[in-house]
Amino acid sequence: MDTLETLRGLIADKFEVESAQIFPEASLDTLGLDSLAVFDLIFDIESVFDIKVANDEVKIVTVADVVSMIDRLRQEQGKA
Repeated sequence: MDTLETLRGLIADKFEVESAQIFPEASLDTLGLDSLAVFDLIFDIESVFDIKVANDEVKIVTVADVVSMIDRLRQEQGKA
């Protein structure tokens, strides 16, 4: 499972963002995701990637931050 492509699909579908705008350096804020939307995205990430994200893990600013968090948690939680 390619983390970036899966995340890109989640963001594009759920928040109606053009896929071309979703690149690693893009900030979630510029994609139109406020703090509530980020938490909504986290719930979807937990479901799709079968991981648990602790509240203190949610210090993410860019798409790359989210990908790194997902990959790290998948590794730590034995889901990789």
